[in-house]
Amino acid sequence: MYDVMQGVRVVEVSEHTFMPAAGMTLADWGADVVKIERTTGGGDPMRSLNIPNLEAGGFNPYFEAGNRGKRAITLDLLQEAGREIFYKLIAGADVFITNLRKNARVQMGIEPEALFAHNPKLIYARGTGNGLRGPLAPQGGFDGATTWYRGGLAYISSKPVKEPPGPGTSYGDLIGGLSMAGAISAALFKRERTGKGSIVDNTLYAVGSYLVSQHVAMASLGNPRVPAEIPRSESFDPLVLTYRTKDDRWINLCLLMPKWWPDFCKHIDREDLTDDPRFVDTKARYVNRSALIAELDETFARHTMQEWAAKLESMSGVWAPAFSPLEISEDPQALINGFIAPVGDADKPDYMMAVTPLQFDEKPVGKLKRGPKYGEHTDEILAEIGCDQADLAKLRSDGTIL
Repeated sequence: MYDVMQGVRVVEVSEHTFMPAAGMTLADWGADVVKIERTTGGGDPMRSLNIPNLEAGGFNPYFEAGNRGKRAITLDLLQEAGREIFYKLIAGADVFITNLRKNARVQMGIEPEALFAHNPKLIYARGTGNGLRGPLAPQGGFDGATTWYRGGLAYISSKPVKEPPGPGTSYGDLIGGLSMAGAISAALFKRERTGKGSIVDNTLYAVGSYLVSQHVAMASLGNPRVPAEIPRSESFDPLVLTYRTKDDRWINLCLLMPKWWPDFCKHIDREDLTDDPRFVDTKARYVNRSALIAELDETFARHTMQEWAAKLESMSGVWAPAFSPLEISEDPQALINGFIAPVGDADKPDYMMAVTPLQFDEKPVGKLKRGPKYGEHTDEILAEIGCDQADLAKLRSDGTIL
């Protein structure tokens, strides 16, 4: 992990992936993140959510994606004894993270005013589904429903009279958590300057609407994007399109610069296209786009995706193969840059993980730790705030901890 957050203590009461991803990012950056989980139901529901590959290789990849590198304790915040311990942890913390609904926060005594009474310099980071105001404020939210569908991403990805596509991954949770970590960092910087704590908010709805911000602006200017079934042969730009390869894989072109055209033709062994009057300049390629798409369809069908990857590697323009997650985990470019890293022992890792994408001092993140087991560090953390073995035994007998 990095050292930019070394010495920062984070206390987290959050579940699923949205705000846990914020805590995990801070852990990657060097913070000590303590995850507090309920004493009933097995803790964070993400540990046991009924999802594909739930226990792949002995690890829950969905839980790990939001909780790698943390320490974890169990604590019943509905009990007075549990809250007393919690407030001791808060008194020594720099950051508190939560995404519980307001009614749960009130019941547990973890609303901002309660925590600022114990630590006025605290950074209180709160994630919600739909924001703090309005009729939807009391409702919860999840990445798929709130970010993807309500946030407009499904609509702009859909076709007429067809079911909108699902997200496929946790866009809102992971992007929302990462951006929250950045906001927490800004609030910590403000505290260094002013000595004052802050409340920082992020919402899954806001993440989705931000990701379609160009379309929101266009709609407000009278040009709403309406789903339309455009024949592939009429695509706006043949050089910003995806082509099927011989082995039924896909190569995406993103040749936004006209100057890349001759070099592209050379790399696909079609220098004859360079001087073809139908494709001689940008305007001609647009007018004759159907013919160019047909030419490129035939050309890309000649080789496999890997063969094309080798041929295009030295091309000036931008392109990309449509990689599978397995291919990403084995890609030399991702590995050498530390985009994909082993978790645990580098020689015999627990698993491979895509790490948080920001890097410091031109170095990969370094050694990563797996997510904590349920209540794994309870005794260790409570000992740090003065609980002895007799205290722990009493707390267990009362059900305050497990």
